[in-house]
Amino acid sequence: MSEAAVRVLKSGLRLPPLPTLRDIVKLYNLRAVKQLSQNFLMDERLTDKIVKQCGRMDSNDVILEVGPGPGGITRSIIRREPKHIVLVEKDARFVPTLELLRECAASLNIQVQIFVDDILTFNIENHLPDITQRLHLIGNLPFAISTRLLINWLEDVSLRRGAFRRPDTCMTLTFQKEVAERICAPLGHEQRCRLSVMSQIWTQPFLKFVIPGAAFVPKPEVDVGVVKLMPLKEPKTTLDFSLVEKVVRHIFNMRQKYCRRGFETLFPPDQRESVTFELFKEADVEDTVRPFQLSVDECLRLATAYSNFIQKNPEVESYNFRAPK
Repeated sequence: MSEAAVRVLKSGLRLPPLPTLRDIVKLYNLRAVKQLSQNFLMDERLTDKIVKQCGRMDSNDVILEVGPGPGGITRSIIRREPKHIVLVEKDARFVPTLELLRECAASLNIQVQIFVDDILTFNIENHLPDITQRLHLIGNLPFAISTRLLINWLEDVSLRRGAFRRPDTCMTLTFQKEVAERICAPLGHEQRCRLSVMSQIWTQPFLKFVIPGAAFVPKPEVDVGVVKLMPLKEPKTTLDFSLVEKVVRHIFNMRQKYCRRGFETLFPPDQRESVTFELFKEADVEDTVRPFQLSVDECLRLATAYSNFIQKNPEVESYNFRAPK
């Protein structure tokens, strides 16, 4: 085997000799599958930089990596010497390459579990029942599931379930640059949207850095943002997640119009105008600002007003303005 194929990459811990990522991809004929939104990150300086954003890793910590693929980020995780690594990979083609890394990690007394599963349905509580160990979530997410997965995890944060039974579970994830900017968009920013508000109710998100699309194989048409989301010790609301999501989604359905226009679609036409007027008054929110000009607190006050209204008028909760007339 060539010297390049067995070189030991130095970034803290020295790993046992391993083929390079590029050699692994060639050896196993691993081609990215477009339908799975696969893009491989081959530069281990960048994978090291992503893992560094997780912050301090103690020897008792557990790292759950989403979609490790050929294992670039996994190598960088192993160098940080956590006690336990969990890999959830939907594509079984990558299992042989991940098993190589598992053998490497075992020689360093690091436990690696590999699950061929869909992270959207993966039951974290069943596979990681011990909540005495701090958990880090990390992953180069497929673009096709990134927003859906984040919303699922935000709901888990709100319920203190799944990966978020402990309050110190952090997420270090990649998104399309535009999505990453939306997650972190501040009040009044042109990118501010439903995802911004929902993320900022339950977490504090940070856009850590941007990776050029050219760093990935195959090259995506967009750049990629690395976002760290830290769950808030005290969430900004105790309202039900689905109720808040529903109200915020309706508000941002018409993001270029006055915020009342989207909000009023929560109600049947015959009471829409009067109820909207009263609930904005109750929430003390100006109804002629644009949705992206609403603060998190204002969105939550509107959600509270809506919650109070449907408690008194439960028949309105099931109203769907998109349903056939």
